[in-house]
Amino acid sequence: MIMDKFETQFTDLDAQTSIMEDAMSSTTAVSTPQDQIDLLLRQTADEANIELQQDLASKDLSSVPEIVASSSKSQAMKDEDDKLADRLRALRPVV
Repeated sequence: MIMDKFETQFTDLDAQTSIMEDAMSSTTAVSTPQDQIDLLLRQTADEANIELQQDLASKDLSSVPEIVASSSKSQAMKDEDDKLADRLRALRPVV
């Protein structure tokens, strides 16, 4: 009897809490103007010396250089990798 009453009260409280949270979140989201949010984001970014890049799709990326590995650099890296692999093989115990 007591456990049934507790379970009923707990279920009611859970439903009321859920309704209250939904109401608070929708009220807060609706009542906060977007321009104030943007201003706050800009101020925070300025204080932290961060550039905001919200419109990445509209940015002209043609001036960004592409990273292209030259054949001599890639050959040097391959040689270095081969040397490291040889050293690793030498360190492994022979089974």
